[in-house]
Amino acid sequence: MSATIRVPDVGQNQAVDQVAMACERIAPSWPLDRWIAVNPWWGHRHQGIEEAAIELVSRRGQGMLMAPEFYLEAWHGGRIRESDLIAAAEAQGVDRPTQLLLEQLSRLRQRDVKPGLALSHIQPSGDGDALSQTTQFLGLLCGRYFDHRQGQWLTNTKGTDLYRYWLSMAGPRGLVSKALAAQLPDDWQSAADFLAKALPYTPDQLTAAVHALLLHLPGWASWCRGEDWRASLDGQPSHLCHQLATVLLACEWMAASALPADERAKWQQAVSGGQLARHAHGDDALVWVWHRAYEMAWQRQFRDCLRRPAKQPEELASRIPEVQAAFCIDVRSEVLRRHLESASAKIDTLGVAGFFGLPVMHQKLGPSDDEARLPGLLAPAYRYVDTLGSLSADLERNRRLDGREQVRETVRHAKYGSLSTFTLVETTGLAWAWKLIRDGLHKNRKTRETAPEGRLFHRYGGDPLSDPERVNLAEGLLRSMSLTGDFAPLLVLVGHGAHTDNNPNQAGLACGACGGKNGDVNASIAAQLLNDRCVRAGLAERGIVLPESTLVVAAEHCTVTDQVRLLGETAIPASHQRIANELLQCFESASAATRRERAGRLGLNGHSDEDLLKELNKRTQNWAEVRPEWGLANNAAMIIAPRHRSRSINLAGRCFLHEYRPELDDTGSVLSALMSAPMVVANWINLQYFGSVTQPSLYGAGNKLLHSVVGGNIGVVEGNGTDLRIGLPWQSVHDGERLRHEPMRLTVVIDAPAERIEQVLQAQDDVRALVENRWLWLWRVDDSGLQQYSDGCWVAA
Repeated sequence: MSATIRVPDVGQNQAVDQVAMACERIAPSWPLDRWIAVNPWWGHRHQGIEEAAIELVSRRGQGMLMAPEFYLEAWHGGRIRESDLIAAAEAQGVDRPTQLLLEQLSRLRQRDVKPGLALSHIQPSGDGDALSQTTQFLGLLCGRYFDHRQGQWLTNTKGTDLYRYWLSMAGPRGLVSKALAAQLPDDWQSAADFLAKALPYTPDQLTAAVHALLLHLPGWASWCRGEDWRASLDGQPSHLCHQLATVLLACEWMAASALPADERAKWQQAVSGGQLARHAHGDDALVWVWHRAYEMAWQRQFRDCLRRPAKQPEELASRIPEVQAAFCIDVRSEVLRRHLESASAKIDTLGVAGFFGLPVMHQKLGPSDDEARLPGLLAPAYRYVDTLGSLSADLERNRRLDGREQVRETVRHAKYGSLSTFTLVETTGLAWAWKLIRDGLHKNRKTRETAPEGRLFHRYGGDPLSDPERVNLAEGLLRSMSLTGDFAPLLVLVGHGAHTDNNPNQAGLACGACGGKNGDVNASIAAQLLNDRCVRAGLAERGIVLPESTLVVAAEHCTVTDQVRLLGETAIPASHQRIANELLQCFESASAATRRERAGRLGLNGHSDEDLLKELNKRTQNWAEVRPEWGLANNAAMIIAPRHRSRSINLAGRCFLHEYRPELDDTGSVLSALMSAPMVVANWINLQYFGSVTQPSLYGAGNKLLHSVVGGNIGVVEGNGTDLRIGLPWQSVHDGERLRHEPMRLTVVIDAPAERIEQVLQAQDDVRALVENRWLWLWRVDDSGLQQYSDGCWVAA
C-alpha cells in the first residue's frame, strides 16, 4: 500500500469548522435508561425537507419516504383520492395530469446511488467492501471505548480522547496502515487540518464527505453527538462527534492512498463532478407529490372532525366541575381523557407537558444514580431528594440499600471471573430456579413505588429553594395550562408511564420526551408545591388564588393497562373523600372503555372487561413480550387550544393535546413557550416514528428479538452488527402483518390570533425553520374556521 496523496505541513485553516458543520447535521441520541424520541433530521431543519432528502440520497443512498408500492397501495385501496392527488400536485408545484402521475409512480424504481467516497471505490473483498469493513471495525472500537459498565474486560480510556484511542489501536488492520497512521498528528484538530489538505476536497466538499462518512456509522455518530449535546447542557466542552468524524476522514485518506491509479482517477472525477453534492431528480418531486397526497387524505378527515360543532365555552361554564384532571399531552392520554369526560359531567380534563414544568433531578435513597425527570432538550436546575422524614431514618435506609447493592455487585463480578465462569451456574443455579419459574409464569409482579416525600434543592450549590422560587415554579405550571382561576375542589395532576419487564426499550414506552421516566415523581412534587400555604400566598399576590377548598393530588396513568392510581390516596382528607371516591369509580369506568378501544390494535378483541385487564396486566409482567403496547405510534397532530375545541371528538389517540386559552395570554409569552418546547418535542416524536417506518434500516432499531445491549445503557446492536441501532424497534411500529404507524408529518392546530403566531415564528429561529421548511404543518383555528400557514400567508385549510 503506497501513500499517493500528498502529506502537507499542518497549518491553520477552516477544516475544524467544516467538520463541525458536518457534525451539526447528525441528530443526537440518548442512553436507553434516559431515552427520548429524536427527530433524526434535526440537523437539516434549516433546509427545505425535499432538499434535505436529496442531500441524504446523494450521501447515503437513502432518502426519507416510503417505496412507490406503499403509495400505490394507498391509491388502489381508496386511502388517496383523486382530489387529494390534484391538491398535492398543486401544492408541490407539479403540473401533471393524475393519470400521468399514476403511470410514472408505477414505473418508478429505486435508484442505486454510490457515494463519492474513496472507501466506496475500493474493490470488495471476501469480507465485504472497504466502507463496511471500516465501519464494522470502528463500531467495535467505539463499543470498547464507551463501555464503562458492562464489558467483561473494561478498557481504561480515562484521560484518552476517542481520536487518540483510535490512533493507539490503528495497527495494520484492514485499510489502516501503520505507516500512514504514524504521519497523523496527535490531536484531532491538527489531524483535521492535515487531512483537509491531504484530500482533494474544497471546503464544501469536505463537509459533504464528512457528513457522508458519519451517515455510514449513524448509531455511534448519533451517540457521540448526544454526548456532546448533554455536555453542552451542563456547560462542559465535548467534541466526541468531531473526533469520530476525524477518524473516519483519516480512514478515507488511507483508502484514497490505497486506490489503484484508474480507480483513483474515477474517484477524483466523482469528487470534482460534485457527486456528494445535491442533485435534484425528477423522481424526487414525483414521490413528494404522492406523499403529500397521503398526508392530505388524513388531514381531510381531521379537518372534518374539527369542523363539527363543539361544546361552546358558555355550555361548559354553566356547570361547576368537581374535578379538574391535568394529563400529559401524550397521545395515549387523549383516549382516556375522552372516556373520563364521558363518565361524568362533573369532570374537566386539561393537557400539559407531563414533567409539570419541573426541571428536576430525582435523588432516591440508596446507591442509585440521580434520575433526570424532564425533557431531554432541557438542563435540570433542581434536585429533588427523597426522605423518610428524619436524617437517622434516611441513613438507616441508605445503609441497608448500600449493603444489598454490594451483594449484587459481588455476584456480577463473580459472573465474569475467569474461573467462576465454570462454577457459578452449578453453585448458584438452584437459587435462581424459583425466579425462572416465577418469571416464566408471569408471577413477577413488581410493587409500585408510593408517592415520594422529599425536598427541593438547587442542583448546584445544594441550597433549598426560596419561597419566591417555589412560587415561580407553581405559577409557571398553572399559566402553562391556562388554569389561573375557577379551580375545582379537586385538581388532579396525572403523570403517566409504561410498566414492562425485561425490556431494553421500556423507556421509549414510558415517555417520548422526559428521559424515559414515568411522570409520577413530577406530579407528586407539583402537587406538594400547589398545596403549600406559602406557595399559595405567593400565587395570590400574583393574581392566582387557589381557594382553601381546592386540594391538589397526584396520580399515575399506566399506559399498558390504562389503570389510574391516586398517589398518596390515604392522605386525602374527609372533606374531599366523596369526590375522590367518585373520581376513582370514573377512572375505573374510563379505563375499561379505553382498554376496549385499544383491544383491537393489540389483538385482544372478544375478551370480557375482566379478562382484558388480566391480559394487559400480564403484558406488564411477561418477560418475553415484545409488543406490550404501541407507545406513541400513529401520532399525527397536535392541538394547542381550549379543550372545548376538541371535547367529545374521537381523535383515536392520534393527537397531542395542550390546553391554551388565548385570552389569558396577552403578551404571547405562553404561546411562545408552547411552540418552542412542547411543539418541538412533539415534532421530534413524530419524525422519529416517521423515520423508523420509512427508512427502518437507517433510522430504526431493527428486530427487537436480535438486540444485544451495549454498555449497560448506551444502546443496542442487532445480531452481529457493531453499530448502534437508533430509533424504534420494528415491533413498535409493525404488528407482524401491517404497519401500526402511518408516516406523516405532524399537523399542529393553534387557537390564537394570526399575528401572535407570526410573532413567535419571527422570534424563534428553530420554530420558524420547522414551519417554513415543511417539517410540520401549521394551522390555526378560531370561530370562523381553519387556516393553514403557507409561504408566509394564511390560506383556508
